[in-house]
This record gives sequence, C-alpha cells and structure tokens, in this order.
Amino acid sequence: MIKNIVDLCMLGDYYTDYLKFNGIEFNKRGFPLLPKKYFLDETPQLIVPYTNRNSKKVINPKKTLICFFAPDKQLYPRLEKVFLEIDEYKKFMGVIGLDITVTWDMDEEWQDCIMLINQLFMSVLAVNGIKIVPNLRTGGWNSHKNLNALPKRIIWATSFLGCSREETYDMAFLSKVMDCKIKELLIYGKKDTVASDKLSLIGVKHKYFMDYHTLCKRNIHHEKII
Repeated sequence: MIKNIVDLCMLGDYYTDYLKFNGIEFNKRGFPLLPKKYFLDETPQLIVPYTNRNSKKVINPKKTLICFFAPDKQLYPRLEKVFLEIDEYKKFMGVIGLDITVTWDMDEEWQDCIMLINQLFMSVLAVNGIKIVPNLRTGGWNSHKNLNALPKRIIWATSFLGCSREETYDMAFLSKVMDCKIKELLIYGKKDTVASDKLSLIGVKHKYFMDYHTLCKRNIHHEKII
C-alpha cells in the first residue's frame, strides 16, 4: 500500500526495472522512450473513467477509451494493482495516461516525480499489449519538459473538467500543444470555444467527449453525441 513518498518512489523503481526487462529504453532524466507502435492511432467513440467502465453507457468496449480523470484517492489503488488489472484494461480500446494531480505550485521535483509515475504506469500497460494515449496534464511551465520523451504526431488527451475557461491572451496551452506536435487531441469534459479556436488556428484536430456524469444526466448514449 502506498502510504508516503518513499513507497511511491519504490514503486516507480519497480516499474522502471520491469520496463527495462521488457526492452524499454529511458532518456537521461529517467522517462521511458516508448515506440509509436504502443500508441492508439484511431479516435474512440466514448471515454469513461475506470470506475464507470461497466456502465450500461458503454455499449461497445472495443470503441471505448478508459480514462483516469478522477480524484487521486481512486488512482493510487490503480498503481498498486496494475498487474492484477491488465486483463480488465484489455477489454477496451485503450487507456489514457494516469492523471495523479500535479499543479504549478508544487515543488518542481515533486511535479517531476508525479509525472514520471504517471508515464511509467502508462508504459507498463503498453508493454502488456494495451494501446495508450498520453495525458497532456502538466504542472508549472518547467514541467512541460517531462513530455519530451513521448513521440511526436500521436493522439493525446486532456481534461477540461473542473478547469477554468481558456483566456484569449494566454498562450500556455497552445504552446504545450505545439511543443508536443499533437496529431489529434481528445478533450474530456466541458467545451471551451476559446481553446477550440486556438487549436483550429494551428490546425490541430480535436474532439470533445462529454464527461460521464453529464452523459448520465442527459440520459443519452454515445452514438448520439459523437
């Protein structure tokens, strides 16, 4: 059980050893260098959180992407049980990278640690035959470098759920998208027209997916919203 920072770091070391044993190389900062073959290359019909994967809203699991846009208390158990839950993930189209909280006001070293853990978890899924989609979440500006180990021109995902609206003058989000050279961006949560306009301006294909709670409130199926 993860009780403190030491436990989390030890788990990260275990993941790293496991990935190296499975042929994955790492950059100088310790982030995994995954080949493009591990990443999902088609657009899903639906995105649902792991805890709602068995919902009746999930009509076709093989066209459904699992996400982890949820409170951290629901995510840490996934770290501990990743090898026990591999078969569960394989039922679905793929999995979006873990979203354990990282914010601009955290110590930079802690931001780096959390982002590394998120990517290591995603990489463990990848080497077990599960298609993955990296998560665009970062903390402060300096944490953007933690995304550099990931391939260019692939599909990424992000969540606008609970986020403030994008400001017209703020180019931070757009800069991050351009740095990653994103092929397509899957956006989970509320629609942000300012963000959409910016993505369209630089020619980035993007698609919004209604969050699970809104989907349930509106009592509709994914075929009607995609």
